[in-house]
Amino acid sequence: MQLTDDLIVGAINSISGFIVAKYAEQYNIPLDLAMETFLNSNTYKLLSDKETGYYFDSIPEILDIFLKEVAF
Repeated sequence: MQLTDDLIVGAINSISGFIVAKYAEQYNIPLDLAMETFLNSNTYKLLSDKETGYYFDSIPEILDIFLKEVAF
């Protein structure tokens, strides 16, 4: 399998959806609020930057990084 931009974008979108769903579930908040929070996070900024390679990292690890970022 060749790593293409479409494949990378698909991975980023899938990881983002998983993280948003888990965040919404864990904190019992609406999905739209969870999505807005994630899209405005540094974690998403790093994940969506293809140069960082975050899309290769462990999804639970990325989730933990995000949850630490938004911990109140």
